[in-house]
Amino acid sequence: AGEGSASESSTEGPKKTGRGGRSLTRSFTRKRSLETQEITGFRNPWPSWHKPTSLEVWQALEWGEDRDPCVALAQSHVTHLQKIGISPSSSSSVSAKVSSESADSFAAQLLRVTKPDFSFDAQDRWAKTTWLGHAGMLVQLPPLNEGGRPVRCLFDPIFSLRCSPTQAAGPIRSYPPPCTVEDLPKIDVVMISHNHYDHLDFDTTMALWKRNTRRLRFVVPLGNRQWFLDSGIDPGRVVELDWWDKVHLTAPGTGELEGEEKGSSLKITCTPSQHGSGRSGTDANASLWSSWYLEHSGARGEPYRVFFAGDSGYQFHASPGWPPAPPMTGRNQVAARSDDDSPQALHPICPIFDEIAKRLGSPHLLMLPIAVGATFDYLRSMAPVPDSMNPIPRHCPGVTAHNHMPPWDAVRVLRAMTRAGGDPGERPVAVAMHWGTFTTDAVEVLKTLGQLEWACEAHNVQFARELGRYGKDSEACFLALNHGESVTT
Repeated sequence: AGEGSASESSTEGPKKTGRGGRSLTRSFTRKRSLETQEITGFRNPWPSWHKPTSLEVWQALEWGEDRDPCVALAQSHVTHLQKIGISPSSSSSVSAKVSSESADSFAAQLLRVTKPDFSFDAQDRWAKTTWLGHAGMLVQLPPLNEGGRPVRCLFDPIFSLRCSPTQAAGPIRSYPPPCTVEDLPKIDVVMISHNHYDHLDFDTTMALWKRNTRRLRFVVPLGNRQWFLDSGIDPGRVVELDWWDKVHLTAPGTGELEGEEKGSSLKITCTPSQHGSGRSGTDANASLWSSWYLEHSGARGEPYRVFFAGDSGYQFHASPGWPPAPPMTGRNQVAARSDDDSPQALHPICPIFDEIAKRLGSPHLLMLPIAVGATFDYLRSMAPVPDSMNPIPRHCPGVTAHNHMPPWDAVRVLRAMTRAGGDPGERPVAVAMHWGTFTTDAVEVLKTLGQLEWACEAHNVQFARELGRYGKDSEACFLALNHGESVTT
């Protein structure tokens, strides 16, 4: 399973490093390279992946109070602001006026945990997407055949308290899971983007396998299959794919995945991303990372396309002043857009999102990360002092944007993917992920929400907390759900 047709394999796959320093490349028609060469690692093949220099890292560090004006933008949505004498249109100094207790209160009101509703009426909608926290997303799609049951796909689930090699230490949840693994409906396919601990969790994986042994398949990028076998998963239930490889789910409930399409099916394509991998200090980039692209044919005869970005960067930004800040004279004014896409930009954008959309079509539903991982924030939380005195600095979002896209770039990816592949037939919807769940600083929750809202406003994308508020004049909608909430599209 997983072999593609030769007609779809004109571009090269990920770069692989062999022994002796040789660079190996493979598109999925050259499978013999895996059989004749020992692959010891992978790397991002685009110039957009830029490792920051020591000077660039130093210039990106920040100490003291976080005065990002996007914090105030998020706070303006909390009605309690007026009661404590803070105007929603205050300047960037608002965040400095708010105590840590108030920030906790604001964050608790703006990002909550709700009990999921997993019911799904396939007659009304194409997909129901539930945010389970961090990058964990459950997507329910219509039956592949008349009278069948929904197809359920789970991406990068984590239900553990910590995303760490041990549950005794490491980054810890600020928000509990909205449900347990046992509360989930029966799952057909679990797709893993890469093996970092916040995306591949042992306890969650074993609980899912125990509950869905008769039906479940795991689909993973190259180099990750052995981890599942070592964990006790049936070898026949783990499919390993290279970039641009694909499989077809044709019979939900049986765990059958086919290499070629047979009637109505869910086509799963392993698509590239710009990131990395590793679970210890000795296996950095030893396994592949990916995004995932689904195309559901189903009984309706119309394809529905879903894109899960996993972890990915988009464009490195060395300037500490990036991204552009919202204007301070009112929430509805839009400042000039940055020239990130111009030929004069210092660092190029990652071209893969445009290529995915051109090759596979514009997705109707996108799940995009909008924040960095949990480790750095966890380290800052270990200093028992106010933020203004914390010896561990923050960093500007641009210096890690080659590896983790911040909200501004996530909105740009949404626009790039929905324009490059042509009109998807309806306004696309993006769902924010990879934010808030493991954030120990409430200000980071507020800042991320505010940055996403401002990025949407600046790029003519509707920002919403629920789909019912979808604007008519925007080109797309970007949703920031609460933990456990769902959206039907």
